[in-house]
Amino acid sequence: MPARLRLAATVLACLAALPALADWDKARLDKEIGGIEEQAKGRLGVALLDLKDRKLWSHRGAETFPMQSVFKLPLAVAVLQQVEAGKFRLDQPITVTRKDFSLFHSPLAKAFKGERNDYPLSELIRLAAGESDNTAADLMMREIGGPQVVTRMLRDGGIEDMSVDRYERQFQPEIYGLPGFGWDEAVDEPGFRARLRALKPRYRIASLAKALTDKRDAATPEASARFLEALAQGNWLRDPAHNAFLTKVITETKVGADRIKAGLPAGSTLAHRTGAGLTTDGVNHATNDIGIATLPDGRRFVIVTYLAGARADAPQREAALAEVARLAVSALR
Repeated sequence: MPARLRLAATVLACLAALPALADWDKARLDKEIGGIEEQAKGRLGVALLDLKDRKLWSHRGAETFPMQSVFKLPLAVAVLQQVEAGKFRLDQPITVTRKDFSLFHSPLAKAFKGERNDYPLSELIRLAAGESDNTAADLMMREIGGPQVVTRMLRDGGIEDMSVDRYERQFQPEIYGLPGFGWDEAVDEPGFRARLRALKPRYRIASLAKALTDKRDAATPEASARFLEALAQGNWLRDPAHNAFLTKVITETKVGADRIKAGLPAGSTLAHRTGAGLTTDGVNHATNDIGIATLPDGRRFVIVTYLAGARADAPQREAALAEVARLAVSALR
């Protein structure tokens, strides 16, 4: 055999001996994702990114979806970056008054006693990123300089299609065309809910339809996957202890157990942040979950699930996100 042919044969043999790069079974994902979206009765956005070989697959990956409380994860990163910059300390007390309470879910407000209390910054991070506390999130965002600080951090990190623009106390009412609450006024949640019920259905429906395509407080699945990839690689924070603290918070959370986590095999772990909006006139604003999954064999991948404008009930919506996770695991080569 000529030397040139022997060399070519040797090269081919070596290539054949190398382990194949991992990739998604994209044909299977493309075939089955439509059925899950149909069952969810809404617009489903998904991004999967293998952290071993950085292979990406997405469904509606470049479309914009409302984040809801998913924003609390980049917010926590932005707060920790300011700790690293020396502007705050994790044990620094942050004063909270009843006037600071925000709309909807807030374990902090529920357990609040008296008129004012101090909380260490680390506890506010845990409440916001781990328990999805709206009061804690709004307070931290105000402390660091506002929503634009979080978006600027994302842009500086190369994430373009992920935007944090308003406080919870602002954007939740604005979804339905109602005025948000400023920091100079106490949030009147019963009054807000009464005004929401009093709106004519056609006005609520039209306002919600507009909010579902709003570029503010929204993200694409692919941008969210790149954000999580950088988090998994430890690129957002310089201090490994800060990265470990945040990862612990979002791994130990009990929120969203029936979404992505329910679709992973036993023994898996999930570091994640959920998001959920109101359902009015049979239409849900958003049911979301994004995270970093670690399988029992050590394989890790990013999974992003956004579900907007769904007409399915809450258990069906959550089951759809769990089904995406099952599909992802079965399609991971």
